[in-house]
Amino acid sequence: MNHILTMQGNMTISQTIEDKFKRIKDKSLLFASDFPQYDQEYVGDLLSRYVNDGRLVRLANGVYLKTTITKFGPVYPSPTEIAENIARRDHAQVLMSGLTAENYFGLSTQVPMKIVFLTSGSARKLTVGNTVIEFKRGVPKNFAFKDKTLATLCLALKSIGNGHVTDEQKNVLRNFLNNYIQEHDIKSDLKLMPQWIQKMLNEIINKES
Repeated sequence: MNHILTMQGNMTISQTIEDKFKRIKDKSLLFASDFPQYDQEYVGDLLSRYVNDGRLVRLANGVYLKTTITKFGPVYPSPTEIAENIARRDHAQVLMSGLTAENYFGLSTQVPMKIVFLTSGSARKLTVGNTVIEFKRGVPKNFAFKDKTLATLCLALKSIGNGHVTDEQKNVLRNFLNNYIQEHDIKSDLKLMPQWIQKMLNEIINKES
């Protein structure tokens, strides 16, 4: 009798996961912890079968991606899409950091070894194809900005460092700010940046005005 109930229970778990799998769109993430009411070892075994069948790609322990598999391999979403997907799930905030942020603004052409995000959620590493995406815990002041773009710009400049911003990079900043300040009020967020960044950006803005 217990064996029959166990079989029925396993069939229910399998059907629940199958139903969720069918509902989510391609390029969506699926987590083993999405099913906390069930035995996690059994859930992991089921999701591993999906990986073996080519229906899911394992990005990290307990983190899976539903994606189309072509003759060239899986079709992956961008690192930013993955980061935002995880942030929504964790009810967290994420910001590009380091070289990732520098590249976003065109302040560097150096290809980072890994894509780094600061998060208000859990730290973790994911492997997406040949790309490593790392989430590092950020301090609250990183997320105090009203404007996410300006928060990212601040992190990009902090990555470059005080005294290391070149004239070429200042020209890039000038082009960005010239367009951005026409539609955005940056005064309050500017005050949250380190003094050297405030001074440099104000000099660029005042030179343009």
